[in-house]
Amino acid sequence: MMKPAMSVPELLLSETRMAMIHFRCHLRGRGLKLMGLVLIGVLASAHGICGCSASRPSAMEAAPGPPLEVDHPGDEDGLASPLVAESTVLTLEKAIVEALDASPELEQMQQRMRAASEQVRQAEASFYPRLVVTEDFSITNNPVFAAMHIINQRRLLPSTNFNDPGAQQDFATKLQGEMVLFQGGSRWFDRSAAVAQTRAARAELESARNQLVAKVTEVFYQWLQALAFISVAERALDAARVDLELGEARLKAEVVLPSEVLRLKARRAEMEGNLVTARASARKLQAALERLIARSIQEGELPSPSLSLPESLESSAGDSQQAFVERALANRPEMHAVKSMIDSAANRVRSSRGSFFPRLGASGLYQWNTEKWEDNPNSWLLGIQATWPLFEGGLSVSRMREAEARLKETEARGKQVALDIALEVRQAALAVNEAAEKIKVMTERRTWAGEALEEVRRLYDRQVVAVDALLQAEVAWNQAEVAYMASLFEGKIAQAYLRRSLGDFAEELNELQSRAQ
Repeated sequence: MMKPAMSVPELLLSETRMAMIHFRCHLRGRGLKLMGLVLIGVLASAHGICGCSASRPSAMEAAPGPPLEVDHPGDEDGLASPLVAESTVLTLEKAIVEALDASPELEQMQQRMRAASEQVRQAEASFYPRLVVTEDFSITNNPVFAAMHIINQRRLLPSTNFNDPGAQQDFATKLQGEMVLFQGGSRWFDRSAAVAQTRAARAELESARNQLVAKVTEVFYQWLQALAFISVAERALDAARVDLELGEARLKAEVVLPSEVLRLKARRAEMEGNLVTARASARKLQAALERLIARSIQEGELPSPSLSLPESLESSAGDSQQAFVERALANRPEMHAVKSMIDSAANRVRSSRGSFFPRLGASGLYQWNTEKWEDNPNSWLLGIQATWPLFEGGLSVSRMREAEARLKETEARGKQVALDIALEVRQAALAVNEAAEKIKVMTERRTWAGEALEEVRRLYDRQVVAVDALLQAEVAWNQAEVAYMASLFEGKIAQAYLRRSLGDFAEELNELQSRAQ
């Protein structure tokens, strides 16, 4: 049974209200409040012409929704608008500083560097004399040792029976010193190797800091991207709701089929699912960022997801890859680390060759001997020792060959690191080029998709096209909006990868931490 058709004034009022809701949704973020006021005036005029009751709800009350939003061009890289306290918003710079302070990985590297510096002190200790104080007590009836106790204690008499001196006890206090005078240069080369190892540990720490900054930058921009996708999903859901309201109004006017309303409901459910997915993705990435900064992010710290293309992206994309490679090889902490490790391995080889030279040392002894602590006869001894191992079963040669093999291994590792860095730089530069081109394409796609959606909506409002065309236009606009936002954040992430591959982050860490302090 057909429902009674709506009167012309009621149909005019319904269509005008739906049009106002549609324009309110799609003019969000553009600051076109004037057009919204014009539409409200048109609705008021239609309301007066139709003689509708003043108690009828207005269009704003009939379809409540989020207010008009105006993007602030200054909200970039997670910076809050002027209405939000700057100190409460988590920016990329703050996240980097907090991650550097809270990272357990960096703490491990710092302790490793301290351990390497202690190895330097241990190597330097071999240049100093060794001083030892000992206190011994012994008692014996062995004729030899008993006679020695008597002699050391200055108690030897002509009547002493050397064959049976009896039980004798001795308290011996010794102050002994030793010092190596020459060891074939092994001690000096061991110290040089330890110093080089310390430099390598320090460079590895800088490399880890560089990697951490790049990781925080990547996760931060991915988090902002997820927050931006939430905004896009909300706008798409608002549009789907407005379309559904318009379709239901047309169904009541019996100008559309129920199947079109069902498709609009399915579209709204799809947009609700996309919003749930976007929010879940944002929460996951926020958890990843909280792991890096080792604390929870409060609601008031959420940054603005708006983002614009950095000016340096275009200039970075145009630079020469070979210049990038040379710059990276000169700046990367990994190259500094491997060079220091090669230097350390070379000094280990020189140190191993010192075992083929004689070892020259000096020693001194000052000793007190007493039987009952009644008197303290003393004695001293000075000596110089020279040792030169003539045969050790090939031990010294084997140690030298091992050190040479370690040196060659480290040199090969240095070549591998250089090749890996060159590949990483080239891939990062290509990623920046790709991101710059993709942003241009996605900007055009977004513009044309938005204009196409507006045109299809106008035609749909005039009942020129079916709901299928409207749904296809909305899908194309939603995909274009998502692709555009993704291209902006991919550009930021690609730029962060390039800076990491060039070693730029390592140069700014001290400045960031000093600024935070």
